[in-house]
Amino acid sequence: MGNRPEDHFAGFLENLARPRGELLPKPSAFPAPRRILVLRYSSLGDVALTNPVLDLVAKTWPDAQVFFATKPAYAPAVEHHPALTSVIPLGARGILGLIGHLRRLRELRPDLVLDLHDSIRSHLAGFCLGRSRILVYDKDAVNRRRLVHKLAGKPSLHTVQKYLKPLEALGVAIPARVPFTVAVDRKGQNYLRDFLERRRVAPSQQVVGLGPGSLWATKRWLPERWAELASRLVEDYGCRLFWFGSPQESKLIQAIQAQMSVEPTKRGLNLAEDQGLEESIALLGRCDLFVGNDSGLTHLASGRGARVVALFGSTTPALGFAPWGPHTIVEVTGLPCRPCAPHGRSSCPEGHFKCMREMTVDAVESAVKRWIRRL
Repeated sequence: MGNRPEDHFAGFLENLARPRGELLPKPSAFPAPRRILVLRYSSLGDVALTNPVLDLVAKTWPDAQVFFATKPAYAPAVEHHPALTSVIPLGARGILGLIGHLRRLRELRPDLVLDLHDSIRSHLAGFCLGRSRILVYDKDAVNRRRLVHKLAGKPSLHTVQKYLKPLEALGVAIPARVPFTVAVDRKGQNYLRDFLERRRVAPSQQVVGLGPGSLWATKRWLPERWAELASRLVEDYGCRLFWFGSPQESKLIQAIQAQMSVEPTKRGLNLAEDQGLEESIALLGRCDLFVGNDSGLTHLASGRGARVVALFGSTTPALGFAPWGPHTIVEVTGLPCRPCAPHGRSSCPEGHFKCMREMTVDAVESAVKRWIRRL
């Protein structure tokens, strides 16, 4: 086959015609895999929550090579896991980029594929992997839609539990207690140490991480409430504040800090200005407590060992995306419109935004206070 785009596409179609692997092989028919491929392309929180699967895979098949396919932006959430041989990034956009990525996956010749995305892209990858055993997780989409449309759906399993469940088809026992750790490498550990030394953050200093952003507007608590909460954390508890977010959220953090009632030197560090995701993950390891919206950063904070206070607006924990680890949920209960979407919305469909407007600073501070007393 040549190097022309049409040649690559012809090969891609040929691969699609190959028989797909068995979805649920019997345990007795499945030998120990030598190469395992995990598929989860987005988003940040979803990718982070695959770490317990990697833990169990490493424990069950310690001699296997393990590969992880995801978008480069989310790779730091898993790439330093000790079980991983390497991350296979989905880099270039467009059909040619996808074809190149699928060819790279095919070259791995995995014995076992764990599709933890259940999307068109991950299904294409499965079709291209010939005789690989393929396990696809159940995202519980129908039941979650029932919850959104108030059709008496039952609470969804937590995402971590849904990710682990496919392994039962291979006779793997799911432990009753499943830890969740997001690993950093030696470079990240050194970065954290040097950063704390430069910023003169003493080991005895209580550090609270704050994550006021989210991709979806209906998941964001009001900026003025964040400013009031942050001011209380400084004035009443003497906390050092680390503000986390994407580069696009740096201006939001600046606007919140400008509304704080404490002097500028005590308004905390805006890490969204100059810290990438990898550095942010390392710095989350220094947070004693993290307060954040229902977002990927909140899950990363939990995976880095912080106690978490999670603020839920348009979404609810019943959708299966509560923090996995020590946490407290703050939400406005009794609103018949919640949840209004599985992942959030760009605006409140009812126009009142009560799920966040009625969430008071006192309510969030009360949850924070309970954790600070235990630190």
